[in-house]
Amino acid sequence: MGAGGVVAAAALAGAVAAGAGGLGQPDDSAWNGLGLRVVDRVTRDDRDCVANSFGQVRELLTAAPCSSLSRMLFTLADDKGTVVAVSVAWVEFGARDVATEFKRVEDIHGTGDITPLSASLLLMDDITFTAHHYGSELRESTVVVAETETVGGTATPEFLRQVAGVAVRTPRP
Repeated sequence: MGAGGVVAAAALAGAVAAGAGGLGQPDDSAWNGLGLRVVDRVTRDDRDCVANSFGQVRELLTAAPCSSLSRMLFTLADDKGTVVAVSVAWVEFGARDVATEFKRVEDIHGTGDITPLSASLLLMDDITFTAHHYGSELRESTVVVAETETVGGTATPEFLRQVAGVAVRTPRP
């Protein structure tokens, strides 16, 4: 499956969009192997992980607060009209063992999640992230969580999981 895209964006309600807050031009090199390019992207840093989570994940964050949270929402496109939305969250803790427990709970489907940034920040309709196309990675005391959904055209579940696997390696903004 081929793909492609470019970064444009909007800065709304404290969000930082490409070109508006020092993010500069996107680096599409990570996506070239999948035939994709970045279309739009927006980021936000928060300290309140509890307010930006739900379910058992929220309960865990209430008992073991994070020290910081960065979230990014971006879209990728290919030259055949497929558009994929990608949500990435970097959840940082004061200790690796707390991060490990967070990842354990986060990785169980149906236990809750970090709430993705609103698609309205990219001037798009709402996107429902199902966590069926998901990836996560533990980096020291930070857990990176990525989810993907098709928002235009067609993409197989396997392809969406591949995109999530690349997305967890996205550098933190």
